[in-house]
Amino acid sequence: MPPIASSFLAGTSYLEVNGQAFPLVSCLPPDIVWDVIETPSGPRTRRLGPPHAGTLTIRFSPPSMPPLLKWVEELAGEQMNQHDLVVLQTDQDGKVRDSLQLKGCVLVGLRFPACSATGKDAYLVEAVFMPERMAAGPVGGIVRSAAPGRVKKWVSSNFAVSVPGLPSARINQVGPIGISRKLSNEGIDRHGRLEMPGALDYQPLELTVVGPDCTVWRNAALDRVARGPHDDSAEITLELRDTSLKNVLATFIIGVIGMSRFKSVASGGTEGLPAVGACFEVSSLRLKLN
Repeated sequence: MPPIASSFLAGTSYLEVNGQAFPLVSCLPPDIVWDVIETPSGPRTRRLGPPHAGTLTIRFSPPSMPPLLKWVEELAGEQMNQHDLVVLQTDQDGKVRDSLQLKGCVLVGLRFPACSATGKDAYLVEAVFMPERMAAGPVGGIVRSAAPGRVKKWVSSNFAVSVPGLPSARINQVGPIGISRKLSNEGIDRHGRLEMPGALDYQPLELTVVGPDCTVWRNAALDRVARGPHDDSAEITLELRDTSLKNVLATFIIGVIGMSRFKSVASGGTEGLPAVGACFEVSSLRLKLN
């Protein structure tokens, strides 16, 4: 996951959703953009069009952001709900130093980080919103976090994968899970308001397998070649677990239409062990929290 610029002011960042403030790890507020319009009549000249907001990009720990579950359902379900959000910046005492009101926000992207058995990174999620308009908000009040007080930490190395019909115990790396939608000009009215959702785009799911299971996975890929065009629709599950690896914190149910690429030598393998990579085309995504 690429780095995101830290908050636009030093201090603690919060996202206010329905009057509740949830802490952010980082925040990149929207740019303000004026389109440049070419005028075809007479001498070729240009003029500035109406302003519009860029995207809001936030990163957070899933346990501290309860709205995440509904955001996944909304985006994967091709709904286009509009949200009024506020980005708050506070000092160490929780006093608001700056606030940015974002009206009519549409969720356009979610990105879940890669999992690696050898990694030590915290599991942080990225969400992208397209606001309809924005304005400065009031300052001076005290922010009280609405995030749960005591939660189990999510770490990108604590996971288990299940792939129907294939051995999964030696999958040591899972690529990022991403879902996004484009908002075309046809979905925006003459006042700049968003009227309809754009087409969804799922990032292919990449799995890395190490050890003796590599031969089984290669043979499965060769079998698919021999069968020619086929329908391999299935559901792959990814469980995120606590540090004991016994308790499941969350489960992704990833619908796939089949394997779209197989690599005989994959990066991410354990030193001294063979590694292969399989890529699956994603068709749906669900998230369950325990």
